[in-house]
Amino acid sequence: MMKAITKTRAAASSIGEVSRRSGVNIETIRYYERLGLLPKPQRAANGRRVFENEHLRRLTFIRRARAMGFSQDEVRALLVLADGGAQSCGEVR
Repeated sequence: MMKAITKTRAAASSIGEVSRRSGVNIETIRYYERLGLLPKPQRAANGRRVFENEHLRRLTFIRRARAMGFSQDEVRALLVLADGGAQSCGEVR
């Protein structure tokens, strides 16, 4: 019998869990935080990072983009577009 995913579990994960689910190494996650590709997660009362679903989606996006050969700068530009920048369609093209 499968356990239902609670809102708390679905919304907040440890760095290890996010690493496992995204396929991105823990040290790489920290590196992406330092580069600003991944927003710094909030910290729990015990000081541990608390990653949300958005972090997982973003890490998965970055991993896939890097696997397709996009550079870090290109990934950063794609993330700006994905975050809903104010560019027109013509500017994006």
